[in-house]
Amino acid sequence: LLVAEMAAICRTNVLQSLLRRQLSTSAALPMEPPIALFGVAGRYATALYAAAAKKSELLQVEADLKLFSETLSTSPKLKAFVADPGISRSQKASAMVAMLDAANTCATTKNAFATLAEGGRMADVTKVADSFQQLMIAAKGEVTAIITSSQELTKDEMKEVEAKLSGFLEPGQTKVKFEVKVDPGLIRGFTIEVGDKFIDYSMATQLKKLVTLLGITGKP
Repeated sequence: LLVAEMAAICRTNVLQSLLRRQLSTSAALPMEPPIALFGVAGRYATALYAAAAKKSELLQVEADLKLFSETLSTSPKLKAFVADPGISRSQKASAMVAMLDAANTCATTKNAFATLAEGGRMADVTKVADSFQQLMIAAKGEVTAIITSSQELTKDEMKEVEAKLSGFLEPGQTKVKFEVKVDPGLIRGFTIEVGDKFIDYSMATQLKKLVTLLGITGKP
């Protein structure tokens, strides 16, 4: 039933399949993982990147993982199957390969899922997919910058943010995707999160520093 369910979902997603074929003709990506990732999910994702790069299947694997994640989020049965510790590793591996085969995914994706299942790591599949996406973003020279401001930014203010951000980008990070949030608690100004960097231009933080500097405790 799971195989049929996933196959049915994937068959309705014809555009995803077309996109995967179109992306396969895009520019070459780095053969080596562009950034270091740690933890179990990071190690699996790094190994998956290396395997896909050797077969020139990086973009196909990326599309496959996105499709699987979307299917997982909409299928309670699949989610339960993935998380169920009572199903043997070999059964999970066989079922996953069958589902992915029905979804017309590439060989590298199927091998990766089989390895996860046989290693008892299917519960980490979402983390692995997220980690792989981090590698792909870095490989494409893309970076996500999260901008949190005290109020909605004007075009001129956004230009100011972009100017400040440019000095914190790593070499090769040429494409910036902005996620803008509003937090009135900042009072004035904004903060920027990009990668492992956090840049704080908010009034709230400046006031906290001033309070600390003056030794004000708030106690009578």
